[in-house]
This record gives sequence, structure tokens and C-alpha cells, in this order.
Amino acid sequence: VDREKLRTNFKQNEYWDLNGTFSKNNENIFSKLISISGIKVATGNSFNRITGELEKKDTSVLNKKEAETLAAIIKNNKWFIENIETKPKTQNSYPPFITSTLQQEGIRKLRMNSNQIMRVAQGLYENGYITYMRTDSIHLSNEALNASRKVIEKKYGKDYLPKTPKIYKSKSKNAQEAHEAIRPAGSSFKDPQDIKSQLTDQEYKLYDLIWKRTVASQMESAKIEQTKLTISDNKHIFTASGKTIIFPGFLRAYVEGSDDPNANLDDMEKVLPKVKKGDSLSCKLIEPKQHFTKPISRFTEASLVKEMEALGIGRPSTYASIMKRIQDKGYVNNTKGSLIPTLTGYAVVQFLENYHKELVNLEYTSNMENNLDNISLGKTKKEDFLNNFYFSLNGSIGLKDQLEQECDKNKSRLISTLSSKKVPIEIRIGRYGLYAQRNDERVNLDENIIPSDINEEMIIKFFQEKNAKPKELGINTITDEPIVLKKGRFGPYLQSGKKMKSLPPGINENNITELIASQVINMPSELGKHPKSNDLIIKDIGRYGPYIKCGTKNRKISDPDNILDITLERSIELINQDTSEVAVLKELGEHDGKKIIVKNGRYGIYVTNGKVNVTLPKDNDYNTLDLNTAISMIKNKKPTKKRFKRK
Repeated sequence: VDREKLRTNFKQNEYWDLNGTFSKNNENIFSKLISISGIKVATGNSFNRITGELEKKDTSVLNKKEAETLAAIIKNNKWFIENIETKPKTQNSYPPFITSTLQQEGIRKLRMNSNQIMRVAQGLYENGYITYMRTDSIHLSNEALNASRKVIEKKYGKDYLPKTPKIYKSKSKNAQEAHEAIRPAGSSFKDPQDIKSQLTDQEYKLYDLIWKRTVASQMESAKIEQTKLTISDNKHIFTASGKTIIFPGFLRAYVEGSDDPNANLDDMEKVLPKVKKGDSLSCKLIEPKQHFTKPISRFTEASLVKEMEALGIGRPSTYASIMKRIQDKGYVNNTKGSLIPTLTGYAVVQFLENYHKELVNLEYTSNMENNLDNISLGKTKKEDFLNNFYFSLNGSIGLKDQLEQECDKNKSRLISTLSSKKVPIEIRIGRYGLYAQRNDERVNLDENIIPSDINEEMIIKFFQEKNAKPKELGINTITDEPIVLKKGRFGPYLQSGKKMKSLPPGINENNITELIASQVINMPSELGKHPKSNDLIIKDIGRYGPYIKCGTKNRKISDPDNILDITLERSIELINQDTSEVAVLKELGEHDGKKIIVKNGRYGIYVTNGKVNVTLPKDNDYNTLDLNTAISMIKNKKPTKKRFKRK
């Protein structure tokens, strides 16, 4: 929520720069303009990341006209290499994984969330492939050090093996270090390829990641040479940077953020043509380029875990459950990897800040650790600590008084107020969700609305839509009353007189027609009689969606059936179907003597081989599913373990 508020206050600025392409002996040098007559040209780093305002006053911000004019004027100037700067650089290996870094890298590389990573790691630990995965210690035992060094010498050679093992020390003040770092188990590390057949796809990828990181942590540092060229016409300065890996060291085994270390080594290199100081260059192209400053990035699960660890919030075992909790409770939405707080999240944070400030203090966990340490060292009496915590002593409000204090419900419901030229608009949360209030007028808001996107124009549009005349979709042939399309708290619906009906799945305000509206509003409607019981079969749309009814039997209508065009024959088939049976939608073929079938079950569409069931994601169409994909899905899911109740 704090991050989203920073984004809301951010002011976007436009700036232009020039990209220059120079050549020497038909080899191109790509560069960027950095200064004109000693005055720096603005880049993204010239602006404040939080506010978006220009920070450095002695900087020139180019606009479109200036950039285009400058590009045309200087292209034919005489350019030469003014300076060549070469610096050697050593890149040290990363320490082995702890819980937080495993989650961060797993989220980035394996496209899993923190909860999935911990679940897969738990399986690897239980089956003896890795050491305990809830740890904040980067220490490796002698057994692990010896195993790593054996692998390095055998797989990469003696050049990659340091003379002595590398020892890492935790920088975290509250690190408990009860366990060693996360590493492959045993006195000799099993090669990922050797055990690939014994693991699921996710388990193999995570084990491979842990194996590479552990081995890389004990390898020699990488040696890199950085080169910077300065290109000048005695007034305008362009720079070009290059990087060459002299010795890859640990990068041969592991590159942070990359799946394939070997392939990534080439991408890390940026080789510049061989030139000498004073060499003249020909200018091929000078291209103006437009940029806009960007607000500070939203948290991802990986960056939020990193931030929590830095602030001392939570313990290694709680990171995954926190990520799951804030999403399950609807405090944040995970949109394409970004965690975007909801207005519900805003309201909860605001309430806690007003009435339980101590509990949402970012240093709460860290302070608690310090207090517990002081108790264990005898510096503080446990009775004094508990009394200060529960009762109001020494100027601090205790938990007892915090819980008994009166809360202003009206103030708690208010999330924010939009300043308006006419009437202020209040964004509030109530028993039935989010709404905007202007004087005594209210309008419901979408639960998934992004807080930083809310502005006066958007909310006024909501009021206009609410007050707009409902769209008429013909006349009800039975009652002669108009059929109108309206928007309610739960989405669009049809109304004719006092009768109201929800829209069936797949139908919305954009594709509804007069014919569909007439069919829907006239439900319940008769399809015919059942040949055996002689009971009428009726179709309707109820509280939980489309269904058919025959006597005392009800059947839900779901894809691939459609309530609008369902036939009497299909209805009889569904009524006769035993509810304990599952409808077969598609047969894909055979694998290992078992039929691979797509079925429609109680909880949705799934693929099965008779032993293992895999639910199809909602955005996957079973009609496009092929046999190989289905086999892969079944193979990558472990059968559920049987649990026995104690008698």
C-alpha cells in the first residue's frame, strides 16, 4: 500500500536523448549522448525515482524539437575517440540459498509462486534430496564443502577450484542459523541429470537450481574487463560501454536470474571494436529517442520477500504463507507477477494505522526479536515485557486498551477523498463492497480497480453510467413490457417489469441481442416431457447459474452445453445421468495401456488416465488439448498420498 501511494504521487516527465551509431573499419559502435559543452544531458537517472522530478539542476532536459534539430546539425561533424578507459573487475560468487533467496530466484527463474516453491522444496526434503529448506543461515557444513569441491574439480577443472573453501557469514542481525544453507543432501551431490527420471518436472528444476547455486558458491570469482569509449567532436560527448569476460569462474555454473548459465555468458559480453585514442570515426546515424520517467516498480513476490527480509519482517518459514494470505484475503491482486493492492487492502492498512499503529510498524518483528534476546540474556525481566505489552505503561498504549478503544466506523470506511471543482468525492468501503459517494449519491465500484488509477474523471464516468437510461432490448412478448439491460452490484442483468434475470455464461452487454434477451427474460421455459416419468423438463437461470429441472431432479448446465439452445434430447440425457458419474468430453488416446480422457466433473474439466486426475486451467480449451500435452500434465503431477485416520 505504501508503494502504491508513492506511485500515485509520482509525476511523469518526458525527456529525449540521442543514440549515435559510429563506425571504424566497418565495425559499428553504439553510443549515447551524455553532455553538450560540459552540461550533462538528462537520462532516467537524472530524475527522482519517488517523485519523478528532475534532481540534478546542472542538467539539460531535451525536448522533441531540440533533439531532432540537434541530431540533424551534428551528424556531419568530425568525430574521434577522445578517451579509452579500461577497468578490471572481479565478480564474486553468490552465497548458497536460504529460504528467502530460494523463493526469490525460484519466482524469477521457474515462474512459480512462493507457496509452490516451498511445497516442491518440502517434497525434495522429505525424500532426502535436499537439506532442510526453512533456514536463514548461509553456512555450509564440511561435508557440503568437500562434496562441492569434488564436483567442481571433476566437472569444471582445477582452474575453477579455489585453494581453500569459501566461508560465508550472514549479514542479517536476527539470523538464527539453526540449520545450514539449503543444499543437495549427503556427502556427495547427486547430479540433477542422474535423478531426473525420479522427479517431477518442477522438482527437477528446483533441485537443479539448488545444485547449481551450491556448487557455484564454492567456485572461483569471475574476472571481467570493462571498457568505456568517449566519442567527441570537441563539443558533444557520446559514450559507449563494453564488457569482456576474461575468466568465467562461477558464472560457468550459475548466473543469477538466468536459466542457462552457458548461454547467458555470451549475452553478458558486449565486445567493442579495437580502436586507439585519436582515431577518427564516421557517423552513420544519430537518432532522437523519446522517454518517459517511470514510477517506482510495484512489488513482485520475489521483491516483496527481499524487502521483508531486509526489514526483518517475519521468519523464513512465514514468507510463503504471508504471500498466500494477502492474496486469499483479497488485500492484493497478482496481475502478471505484480502485486497490486486492492482498496480493501488500503482500508485494512488505514484502520490498523489509526487504531493499532504499533502492530503495523515495519520494525515490529525486529523489535520483538531484540526484546526476546534481552530476556534470554537476562537484561529484561519477562514479567516487565509482558506487562508493557498488555497494559498501558510508560507512555505506550497496551494491547488491552487498544482492543477496548472506540472505533469511528464512519472514518474507518473512508479510504480517500478526491478533490473536485464541484463536490468532493469520497471513496468508501461498506458491507457490500466498494463505492464512491458524492453528497447523498452512491455508485458501486469494481473490486479490482487499481488504487493509483483512480481519478475524478473515472469516478464521474461511473456516476454517468449509473444514471444513464437503461438500454432497451425489445418488448417482452408475454407481458408487453420493455426488456432493459441494467448494471447491478454483481454485474449486468435483465429486467422486465418486476422480473429480473442474470445473463448466462458467455453473454455480456457487448454481445447480447434482442433475441437472447427475450429468451432469458422468459425463463423458466418448458422443453418438453420426460418419456419415462412424464414430468415436465424446465430450463432456467438461478442463483448459481443455468440449470434444468425435471420433477425433483436438477442438473447444472455448463460448458459445452448452452442453456439458450439446449435440446429436449440432451436434457433427457442429462436428467438420466447418474450424478455420481462424470461426463466424458473427449478421448485423447492411450498411453502405457491406459486411456487418456477429458472429463467434466463436479469441480470443473479435468484430464485423467484413470489413476491421476489433473484439473485443466480455466483459460485452457479442452478442445485444443492433444495427447502429448495431456501425458505431460499427468506425468508432472504426483498421485495424492493416501491418508489414514487413527482409529
